[in-house]
Amino acid sequence: MTNRRELVTAARDGDRHAFADLVDLESREAIGLCLAILRNQPDAEDAAQEAFVRAWRQLPSLRDPDRWGGWFRRLTVSAAIDYHRRRRNGNLVPLDGQEPPPLPDTQHSLAALDETRRLIARLDAKDQALLVLRFGHDLELPQVAEALGIPVGTAKSRLHRTLARLRAELENDNAPRRPNS
Repeated sequence: MTNRRELVTAARDGDRHAFADLVDLESREAIGLCLAILRNQPDAEDAAQEAFVRAWRQLPSLRDPDRWGGWFRRLTVSAAIDYHRRRRNGNLVPLDGQEPPPLPDTQHSLAALDETRRLIARLDAKDQALLVLRFGHDLELPQVAEALGIPVGTAKSRLHRTLARLRAELENDNAPRRPNS
């Protein structure tokens, strides 16, 4: 079997068979990443396919084949965000692509989970992608920044602001209500 670097180099030089092998290697991860952002299998498959089309078209601009992973992840996230914008589907974004197991206090836990998902769904697609990459895919901030095509400092500050906003909204929603007099 040819290694990934050789496949990228051959595909960059126009070898369609090498690119087809790359698609085979990367499809599962690309669809999984898109699914975590879009939460809909057909949409995720469409967005992943768009990422592969973009990769084929832009592959000649990739100078270092060893940077394929981050480069392709960035294209995939961008394709999913663009797809989300086009569809404006409003689906909630799970942080790990799966339903979490219920916690001991099921009723309270499910209500908190539902509230958290509702708040995350109100975020723009870029902030949703940031959370998915950081917490759903457990990427470190430099990898998140690379996938989003932004500086690490920007990723860090956006993550901080997004989490602070979510915390504030959760606290505001959970604050005791005073009865009207």
